[in-house]
Amino acid sequence: MSRIPNIKVTPPGPNAQEYVELDHKYISTGSGVKLLPVVPEHGEGATITDVDGNVFIDFLSGAGAAITGYSHPVLVKAVQEQVSKIQHSMVGYMYSTNAITLARKISDITPGKYEKKIAYGLSGSDAGDMALKIARYATKKSWIITFIGAYHGQTYGSTSLTQFQGSLKKDVGPLVPNILAVPYPDPYRNPWNIDGYKEPEKLTEASIGYIEKYVIGHVIPKDDIAMILVEPIQGDGGTVIPPQNFFPELRRLCDKYGILLGVDEVQTGIGRTGKWFGIEHFGVEPDLMMLGKGLASGMGLSAVVYRETLQDPPPGSLILTSAATPVTSVAALATIDIIEKEGLLDKSSKIGEYLMKRFHEMQNRYPIIGDVRGRGLMMALDIVKDRTTKLPDPDLTGKICWRAFELGLILPSIGFYGNCIRIVPPLVLSEDLAKTAADIMEQAINDAIGGKVERGTSTWS
Repeated sequence: MSRIPNIKVTPPGPNAQEYVELDHKYISTGSGVKLLPVVPEHGEGATITDVDGNVFIDFLSGAGAAITGYSHPVLVKAVQEQVSKIQHSMVGYMYSTNAITLARKISDITPGKYEKKIAYGLSGSDAGDMALKIARYATKKSWIITFIGAYHGQTYGSTSLTQFQGSLKKDVGPLVPNILAVPYPDPYRNPWNIDGYKEPEKLTEASIGYIEKYVIGHVIPKDDIAMILVEPIQGDGGTVIPPQNFFPELRRLCDKYGILLGVDEVQTGIGRTGKWFGIEHFGVEPDLMMLGKGLASGMGLSAVVYRETLQDPPPGSLILTSAATPVTSVAALATIDIIEKEGLLDKSSKIGEYLMKRFHEMQNRYPIIGDVRGRGLMMALDIVKDRTTKLPDPDLTGKICWRAFELGLILPSIGFYGNCIRIVPPLVLSEDLAKTAADIMEQAINDAIGGKVERGTSTWS
């Protein structure tokens, strides 16, 4: 087997460049933020081979969706066999054995010692829309509280919930009303200038106190709040992890005022953080959960899981033609099966611990790394101009990621300020590839600091 990574021609190569130009000509710029000029031809495990034959280690995994990596034989076999039987059966009008079996499995693995209902969609974005509908219909209340830095998707409902980049809302209003954003308890950067690593209880008190003392009953009616929706770990905001006692206190607040606690597990779910779901790190049971991305290893399936005791929306109000087809449902069942049988929850924790150790060693050597944070295989390096001021350095971040790309590592930049190196590889990542990737990252940091990199990756703006 050839070495990995294997860069045969400096990327982007001529074939990749041709497709990049065609993309610019024919595909809407609104369809995405092209972080790197990668044009995959095929993938295997945690690697991608592009149209020029370059083999990359992939630390993006389709925005964290390719949970089981690429071309996993169990997934391939399950999908091929299902397509040969029937590829589409609309779950909205008929009964699907795969969708029903999957709903039972989702109910089993999601936290909450209560009976659950499952609503299916196509992506994390429409899961946001469904969550809005379910929460408002069940409570007969209108207001939703979300958090600054949150990313919940790109449909109109989810765009309204998202509080990540103002550009996403430019010239498309009015958006869905009665949605209010409050500060997320970011231990590293927050409006209260509290060091949340040294004083986590103080940060939680400031965050919960802000909602209870200033928002509930003052900015919005206390008896008209349907749901507080929150990411267990903010993803696109920069892999921001709240203090350990934040979610227990948020649960207490929701119970006090009769508010549903909704968690967006689109990025943190299905083993990404070393547990099935990110909220499990905090020991709290939510009333509603959004799932997507890795649920079917990236194959177009989402779900909202909610308490059975909540009033169901009217028949057909959550219907989507291609939701939970026999193929995507069996892909999700195969994904869960792979994670269970290959012990990927433990593996992601183990590899994540190794990478975190390497990143902390780099932080000790390079003052530009202001913060290192993560759980399992969801991590970020926060790149700064100065550790004292914590001033973000998105330009240097982009150069580090670009140099890594040239060396054979797909390394995205992300974050509220565009200054975070995002690490979300497939859960099948081996320790050998993790070591190679960490070595590449360190070389990329040295080269970027040394002025050897002339360009950077794209990012949200």
